Amino acid sequence: MEQRKNPLRYALILFSGFLWICVDAPFLYADHDTSLRMDLNFSYTFNEKYRAVSYVFIQADDEMSNYDYTEWGVGLQYQTPITWLSCLVFYQQGYTKDDGRHWELEQRPSINLNASTDFFNFKIYNQIRYEQRIRADWNDFRIKNTLTISRPDLFLQPYAGWELYYENSDKAFMLNRIKVGINQSIGAHVSVGPYFRMDFSNVNSRWEWTRQLIGLQMTINY
Repeated sequence: MEQRKNPLRYALILFSGFLWICVDAPFLYADHDTSLRMDLNFSYTFNEKYRAVSYVFIQADDEMSNYDYTEWGVGLQYQTPITWLSCLVFYQQGYTKDDGRHWELEQRPSINLNASTDFFNFKIYNQIRYEQRIRADWNDFRIKNTLTISRPDLFLQPYAGWELYYENSDKAFMLNRIKVGINQSIGAHVSVGPYFRMDFSNVNSRWEWTRQLIGLQMTINY
């Protein structure tokens, strides 16, 4: 009798193939930073149409030695009559520590379209975001696309994601991110889990591996 195939194993094989296609061999030798990040996410469902979402995170860069970035965001999500489509109005603030140890503010209001569907036991989610980046001396817009594939039916819920950023100021795609992680529910409303992210930046029209990030997230849903 043919041995039953493990869907998680084959999902990891497919993702590894995708990673190899996207990541050219020279990336393996690139000089990249290592960061540590802690995330807290919270959402509250008012009814079947409206849901409030928010998050806050802190991040240490320079080989996890320098706490130099923090960010928070809050938004309202609307479920459209189309079951697989929702809209999100969002506002974010990011604070970056400069070389003089001063915190610089960037404001990012955005409009988002979220699409989700189920394919066998996989959940597929995609978000397109149009956001305005506003600093004290500069402002422009960018477009971000986020694709996530997960298995919420498993005990340890694995997921893989891909983010792509288009910066209008550069008139080019400037950042790729690949992310893998797991979530574990520890109650009816709380889940936690680690994740690993690789960032590839467009440097002189060439993609270079510029950051690897180790994260831990907690999500609270009501």
